[in-house]
Amino acid sequence: MRRERLKDVLESVALIAVIASLVFVGIETRNGAIQAELNTDTLEMAAYQQLIDSINEQNALAIENPQLRNAIRKVEDGQVDLTDEEQSVFSYWLWMRIRHGDMAFFQFERGAIDELRLRSALPPMIDLLRYPYSKNLWQTRQRNLVPAFRNYVNAVLDDIEISDGEYVAFPEN
Repeated sequence: MRRERLKDVLESVALIAVIASLVFVGIETRNGAIQAELNTDTLEMAAYQQLIDSINEQNALAIENPQLRNAIRKVEDGQVDLTDEEQSVFSYWLWMRIRHGDMAFFQFERGAIDELRLRSALPPMIDLLRYPYSKNLWQTRQRNLVPAFRNYVNAVLDDIEISDGEYVAFPEN
């Protein structure tokens, strides 16, 4: 009888140990999922911060460089007759804007940012591509970009042509 009782006690202890280990595994799995979600959020924030930093650096260039400011003003006035120096500095600056958009799209494709963040990162580029001078540069340079990004930007530009001519990342409706 004593042996039977000992067997029952040991089976009960083993059952409690199995239940405890399952609870522990469940808690660790939950903690791992929470940590993975936090890591994803951190990566998304860092990716978006890099995009904002890029925009800020490009804006600083426009503020600090008088030739670039003049070229931007001419382009926004619809002019296409820029001086050689203005063409050079503006072309380089527009390419920076395009590469910024390309990076935002790449981060979107990889899941580092969502589409809302992508749409909010594109206005610095999209706004420039509405003007004839920039549109011509886009037409010649877009073939150097991945087709998915090209198609995305061209679809946005087509939507602008159909609407009131202005890109709004988040329409009111």
